[in-house]
Amino acid sequence: MPKKYQQGCVDVIALDDRLTSENVEEARGALTESLRAGVPQMIVDLRMVRFVDSAGLECLCEVHAACRQRGGELRLASPGRLVRDVLRITGLDELLGVSEDVIAAAGEFAQ
Repeated sequence: MPKKYQQGCVDVIALDDRLTSENVEEARGALTESLRAGVPQMIVDLRMVRFVDSAGLECLCEVHAACRQRGGELRLASPGRLVRDVLRITGLDELLGVSEDVIAAAGEFAQ
């Protein structure tokens, strides 16, 4: 189950174990709720995510697009090696922006 907290003024949504077609709607719901609630700047904490499939990648891209339409941005933080490899191979690491941790991701919004 996704958990929401704040790092400074930025919402952070921490996802668990997998981001796949089996649980993507739960993740999308948490991300969309955060987006509706305020500032369109968001960090997705992937520290606990061990696997992501195409449905999970699509969810991240959709939320990223929604943030951009509202003048904000979505950043990814703390992906593990496998998730980082998937993001790199698909080119989404460049599109979405990946930071080493939540604090670094929050700092990117200040630049």
